[in-house]
Amino acid sequence: MTYNRRYFSDGQVTTPQITESAVTEDKIANDAVTSPKIKNATIKTEDIADKAVTLAKLGDDVPAVGIPDNSIPAAKLADNAVERRHISAAAVDSSQLAVASVTTEKIRDGAVTGYKIGAGAVDSSKLADNAVISSKIQDASVGTSKIQDNAVIGSKIPDASITTAKLATGSVTKAKMAANSVGTSELVNASVTAAKLAPGVGGGDTLTMFPTPQTALDQGGIIATTQPASVDLSAIIPVGTKAVIVSIACITQGYTDGGMMAYIYQQAGAEYALQVMAPPVNAPGISNGASVIMPVADDRTLLWQAYVSGNNSTELVIYILGYVM
Repeated sequence: MTYNRRYFSDGQVTTPQITESAVTEDKIANDAVTSPKIKNATIKTEDIADKAVTLAKLGDDVPAVGIPDNSIPAAKLADNAVERRHISAAAVDSSQLAVASVTTEKIRDGAVTGYKIGAGAVDSSKLADNAVISSKIQDASVGTSKIQDNAVIGSKIPDASITTAKLATGSVTKAKMAANSVGTSELVNASVTAAKLAPGVGGGDTLTMFPTPQTALDQGGIIATTQPASVDLSAIIPVGTKAVIVSIACITQGYTDGGMMAYIYQQAGAEYALQVMAPPVNAPGISNGASVIMPVADDRTLLWQAYVSGNNSTELVIYILGYVM
């Protein structure tokens, strides 16, 4: 039997008048069920809406062992719900770190060792001023291109370390030579000319002797008296030569009778300076004349002439032994 509410006054229906299971969901007003109305341990898992239990709903006495391993997915955690105290030691490895998430302030001083630095990662922008000291530079690693112009000063060069091979051609100028540093052993033979001598030094002629006699003329097969002929000495003596030390040789190539003689003189019409007669025998008769100092013309030539009588043949050789400047 049912009764209309108009037969009841407010507060007239008490607990004994309500039958079991008579209060259904539609009979309960919104926000009518408060905490004291809920019996302890009566709310089951299926009664809790998804994501309804936030971190604030959990008491400090809720132990971690009460939650099965791997039972809370990321979707169940509120933003910023996981604090540092919830993370176990060594629980965060490289797979948990986002790209570019480790900033400078997160790295402990002295924690980045050589093994942590990639090959070629340290460029000039990573080096502090004056950071590269001598012990950091590998032996023989600084090439010419790494040295600034004029960077190597005298104090950087050990004594006696610059050898001849290190000097460029023409690099040792007069200003680089110490006083009295050029001795006799430093002078090339015949390198000091008259122009290099100071006034009052020397004052006389200079005689230069050849190591071996220089052949100026070697003419054989002379069978008749010749006319005076010129012999050029320009390939043997230098310009400005005043006189030469000369010697001649007559070599008998064939003899029947008569005689053979050679002359040498400075210029046509002048008296001969040297005369040599060939020996009156068949070959190989040789006659070497004495050596004389003989003036030489400005064009560095001498004159020679051979005299032959009878049926004979001779060879004439003129040697230059030295010259006077």
